[in-house]
Amino acid sequence: MLTLAIDSSQDICTLAIGRGTSVVAEYHFAHKMNLLRRLLPNIDSILSDNELTTSDIDAIIFGSGPGSFTGLRIGGTTAKSLAYVLGKPIVAVGTLDAMAYGATTAEDSLICPMIFARVDEVYWGLFEAGGNRLTDYAVSSISDVLDDLVNRKKRVHFCGTGARRNWETIAAKLAESATLAPQWNDYTRGAALIDLGLKRLDAGDVEDAMTLSPIYVRKPMAKTLSEQNNRGGVSGTPPR
Repeated sequence: MLTLAIDSSQDICTLAIGRGTSVVAEYHFAHKMNLLRRLLPNIDSILSDNELTTSDIDAIIFGSGPGSFTGLRIGGTTAKSLAYVLGKPIVAVGTLDAMAYGATTAEDSLICPMIFARVDEVYWGLFEAGGNRLTDYAVSSISDVLDDLVNRKKRVHFCGTGARRNWETIAAKLAESATLAPQWNDYTRGAALIDLGLKRLDAGDVEDAMTLSPIYVRKPMAKTLSEQNNRGGVSGTPPR
């Protein structure tokens, strides 16, 4: 089975082609504010560089977040459109799940992937070393995350941009109970997306391309402001 994986939930986009569990190709590119212009050309490139076309694709794997609202909308629309037009199945893989799956640590440690959300806030989840998720996806202040982890009294292996940006705070709070994954584990790896996506495909856990929605753990700013305006306008910080 030939799969195309797309994860655009962060400022570096991951594209990967898998044949079975083997990675045929993996692209990463920083897109900043031009993802809409660059995503499809990069998909064309990863396929053509491997002498493939969209008609060769058997299934789509979508990295569904949480993460950047704009990135998830663009990546989700692209992945869903490809699946619908090609008539191929699509499965969703949580970005935090893929990050945790790609992180290696001791069996007695927990894994905490963190994606930078904004100053002092991260998207995060908590996983066992085998990849089993223990908590809901959340967006929280770094202090709230660390208070939760201190109470668990276990070693924690961190990965992701949120952890790297806040590492001094994490290390000060958890001391020797905390370790940080290498920088290459800050973003989703194609192999993790493909492996987890295949597990869902094999289980028949496919999505409806028309109704699949990314994981939004906080309302998009534009929608929140629109709701406030409809209520007569509220000044200050939008609700989370």
